[in-house]
Amino acid sequence: LAAAISQRTRTMKIGTAIMVLPFQHPLRLAEDAALVDNLSDGRLLLGLGRGYQPPEFHGFGVPQHASRAMFLESFEIIKKALSGEKFTYKGNFWEIEEPTEIFPKPVQTPHPPFYLAAISPASYEIAARLNISLLRSPQFTDLKTVAEAYEGYVSKMREFGHDPDLLDQPFSVQTYVAPTDEEARAETKHVVWFYHLLATLLPGAPGRPMPPAGYENYPRDPSVLAGVTEDEVWERGTCFGSPERVIELMKGYMRQAGATSFMVQMRIGGLEHHKVMRSMELFAKHVMPALREEEAKTTAAVKV
Repeated sequence: LAAAISQRTRTMKIGTAIMVLPFQHPLRLAEDAALVDNLSDGRLLLGLGRGYQPPEFHGFGVPQHASRAMFLESFEIIKKALSGEKFTYKGNFWEIEEPTEIFPKPVQTPHPPFYLAAISPASYEIAARLNISLLRSPQFTDLKTVAEAYEGYVSKMREFGHDPDLLDQPFSVQTYVAPTDEEARAETKHVVWFYHLLATLLPGAPGRPMPPAGYENYPRDPSVLAGVTEDEVWERGTCFGSPERVIELMKGYMRQAGATSFMVQMRIGGLEHHKVMRSMELFAKHVMPALREEEAKTTAAVKV
């Protein structure tokens, strides 16, 4: 899909969200990533994770209890491969006996940027140690909690000798822009439908197994989502509203939680296509310029 997008766009970044590392050979993933980076002339952003759905691990025959160890080993191989090295590797899960390098080499140097899908303190610390960006999706988490978790990540980055200001820090958030707040609020029913459906698919839902030890920070009771209301969606679950409201919500994430970019999910539930297109147009016309202005202020403050 990323390769197809690369041939239909010219300037937009192309991100994966996410590639689950335990499910594929790291050299194969590195070669695919390098190819897309060439096809897109250096626009690939590589979002990575260890996975969390037990049925997926069962389907691939991968031991879920080893997912974090597999992620770390796979990441080490991928980084070496995308950095243009010729290398060998001997780990617990993968072994590369002969000196190996991939072709083509990626356009971006030293490699395409990495992002880690993370919600737990342990994953935040891993991202800090590896000097890679977080990929966050803080639905229904209050801004204070999100900000405190990010401060911990920044502290760890500095402890490991890395500069957190050099990395992009994206937020994934469901977004809908309408001419007025009233019009936007009327569409929160689509998000409620989405979360009610999601509650039946997450680990721990009826008929769905729980993940093993090591996943304690993942939601343990998906029935909570089954009770989500339109008021909750409006207050802290989304960036819905008029351009002015969406701008202020996103500025809050930028100022208090370190967000430097946004992955806006605009096709939500049963929202009609023409409303999605209008939302995209309003976002591009009003929200994006305001966020660029905010970004310029933040960048100037960091340089000072």
